[in-house]
Amino acid sequence: MVKRNYWWVIPLLYVIGGLFVPLFFLFYKFGGINFSAIKDHSNVIKFTITQAIVSSIFTLLLGLPGAYIVARTKTHPFLKSIFRILSSIPFILPGVTMSIGFLMAFGRNGLLTKLLGILGFDGKILYTFTAVILGHVFYNFPLFIRIVGETWEKIDASLIEAAKIDGAKQYRIFWKVELPILTPSILKAFLLTYVYTFTSFSVVLILGGIKYSTIEVSIYMYTKILFDFKSALSLSFFQILFISVVSYMLSFEKFEFLNGTSLKEKFPIWGYFYIILTIAIIFIPLTYSVLSGFINYGGGFGIENFKRLLSLNLKRYIGTTFSSMFVYTISFSIISSIISIIISIISSFYKIQKLQYLMFLPASISPVTLAFSYVSLNISQYISILVIYSLISLPIVYGIISSGWKTIDPYSIEAAKIDGANTFNLNLKIRFPQIKYHLLTAFVYAFTLSIGEMSATITLSNPPVSTLSISIYRLLSSRKIPEARALNTIYSFIVILLFSTIEYLRNKKLKNVYIK
Repeated sequence: MVKRNYWWVIPLLYVIGGLFVPLFFLFYKFGGINFSAIKDHSNVIKFTITQAIVSSIFTLLLGLPGAYIVARTKTHPFLKSIFRILSSIPFILPGVTMSIGFLMAFGRNGLLTKLLGILGFDGKILYTFTAVILGHVFYNFPLFIRIVGETWEKIDASLIEAAKIDGAKQYRIFWKVELPILTPSILKAFLLTYVYTFTSFSVVLILGGIKYSTIEVSIYMYTKILFDFKSALSLSFFQILFISVVSYMLSFEKFEFLNGTSLKEKFPIWGYFYIILTIAIIFIPLTYSVLSGFINYGGGFGIENFKRLLSLNLKRYIGTTFSSMFVYTISFSIISSIISIIISIISSFYKIQKLQYLMFLPASISPVTLAFSYVSLNISQYISILVIYSLISLPIVYGIISSGWKTIDPYSIEAAKIDGANTFNLNLKIRFPQIKYHLLTAFVYAFTLSIGEMSATITLSNPPVSTLSISIYRLLSSRKIPEARALNTIYSFIVILLFSTIEYLRNKKLKNVYIK
């Protein structure tokens, strides 16, 4: 019988086996590292580091006010829920879906292009460094809304009230009381943003154009176009080392969440300007993307795109039928999400510093390189896709579940132990019911991230396997743009439905807390 103390070996072996064994095989097969490739790409490395820093700073500037509005202001619950749902979606959108929204919003006849023209700006946004930064801000500002906002919401109102009684002004309360509590979560969100923008692939490739290239784009070029696997492996090795340092910083646990009822302030005047800004940068491209299926290719609104999608011989363009594509997408996403959650639960239970660090390492690995290593080992695409999906979603899933684990009431655990409850009953009847919202949230994030994954899937999948995001990409590549837009809208509505569900449960949970 396996002792409880050794359950932590499971996530350890899973991450090491899923990440490093295939990469070690590539290292052995292609004869090690080509250091000249790293030297020759010094400009690409510098650009990758620079754009990640700039992107992270602008994401913080946009995300922090949003976290305040969600957590601390008296806003109508329905409007706040809509904001939370819409602000969560960009993080899990696949690059091809996001590109549809940005290309339509900033294209020649796009709404934002026209608005900028009215303001006197005639410059081009698409295929510039500005477009890359906007794309990264669009993708990653939900991290600040979620991570910082949830911490902000847990700051006990009594702390704020005590500071006010002592005569402290609002700005002093923020600097002396709230900011020290928020700093760890701000740092965590900032570093996560940096990791995701550093390893950016689709945003740079689609919005930046050919003159902008990150390490991840270079790895893809070497692997899929130039077939120079040694150089691709060398750049992957550098990326792993660099991001591993950042991941190690992420693994530090410097704080505990405060379980209190937050003080709600009056909605600030600057909040209206913030809403206008986020509508322009985030919600207009998002709306274009979500509703693209109802926008006819020649102009106007209707359901013509959906009719064309249903009448199209999809097998000719995506390699499988419409129903099979959905079966593959749902099956891969559900199974990989469950795996990711199980690994995260075990890792959260055993508070081992090095194990926590290991949970963030998948963010440092190029999905293209990892997928190619699985192909080289002749591992079935069905197993490969499941393992890689679970690893890709692991950092964010672990972050959500580990946060939920800290909210478990320790007194209920002690009381159950006194009554003779074993580990199974403690988990089933005490721990899991208390973190069920976090478990569901983690599942939704893992599920939607799996649906949207592209770079590894396009390397691994062969007919009849095709997922939603790959099918959209293949339809766009085949110039079946109306059909791609229709399928993109179907995908978007699935995501909105899932996030609406967890928002409903979140509001229900908060309502029960207030009643108590």
